[in-house]
Amino acid sequence: MEKLRIKLRMKILLLSPLAISSLLVVFVVARAADHTRKINLPTSKTLTLPVPGYLARTNSFPATIAVSPDGHYAALLNQGYGTQETQARQSIAILDLSNNQLHDFPDDRLSDDYSTRQSYFIGLAFSTDGNHLYASMGSITDPTGEKPKSTGNGIAIYKFADGQVAPERFIKIAPQRLAEGKEVAIGQRKTPAGTAVPYPAGLAVLPGSKGDRLLIANNLSDNVVLLDVSSGNIEKSFDLSRSRYVPSTYPYTVIANKAGTKAWVSLWNASAVAELNLETEKVTRWIDLAKPSDPIAIQSNALQHPDDMKAMIACVELCRMKGATLIPPLAAKNTRRFMLTIGSVPSGY
Repeated sequence: MEKLRIKLRMKILLLSPLAISSLLVVFVVARAADHTRKINLPTSKTLTLPVPGYLARTNSFPATIAVSPDGHYAALLNQGYGTQETQARQSIAILDLSNNQLHDFPDDRLSDDYSTRQSYFIGLAFSTDGNHLYASMGSITDPTGEKPKSTGNGIAIYKFADGQVAPERFIKIAPQRLAEGKEVAIGQRKTPAGTAVPYPAGLAVLPGSKGDRLLIANNLSDNVVLLDVSSGNIEKSFDLSRSRYVPSTYPYTVIANKAGTKAWVSLWNASAVAELNLETEKVTRWIDLAKPSDPIAIQSNALQHPDDMKAMIACVELCRMKGATLIPPLAAKNTRRFMLTIGSVPSGY
């Protein structure tokens, strides 16, 4: 009897570590399941947690990301209604990519005060030397900046040094003259007859021997302008309207080749891309994309990504405007990682 008791105790002692290990495995799995969860978003999408990578809180609606020429910083254009921390002001945030430290720089010209008549809109880029930031500002209610605290439409230029942002000057973009036979839609008649509110959107930086030039998509005047940063003068203009009324195509984003001889502009409302010859000042071709079955319905598109400019601009336009999915990721030699964000319509300022 005593021998039986000893054998039983030995079995219990042998089984205990196994039992404890099993319980530990069950506990770890349960904890992992508890931490891995899904959040249903109001957009019908699902967010799975934990999210890979680094997450940081930003000001509201970070619509555009620009990386500094040295690759050390990323600038975010926050064009929403602002947060309590920023006193309801729009801002440019700077992310130090070496340590993931994020610093926000609200602009007093872009608050929720009743006197504010302008807003950031999509365009953000570093200067060629990395010492300045260019940001698009649009205004519908005071397009020429006549009222106190108003800027009108144009490009805000900021000093940039050691991760710090400070306003420097503002280049106004005047109401844009329409091509012959065009007229402004009734709801947009905020400027003298024969002109339209520009509302600058996306921009591209063209380096030159005399300094930077900016190629700017004017969202509400259906044109693109080439602006000299030093003088503030518009050197060239490209008419991208495709109907009698302006705006109709709504130019949105723009990129240029390294030589500065060609550019491509996404036309938001036309489901097309315009190719520009910057030397001859001509629109060389229109690249039509898939037309939606319903022109006013929200579309969701998935695009393959062959290595040509047409598909890349199509992806940029549709990813930013219609929630498209980019598949597969770029795998070409010497490519850099990039981030796409979702854009918005002019807020009505």
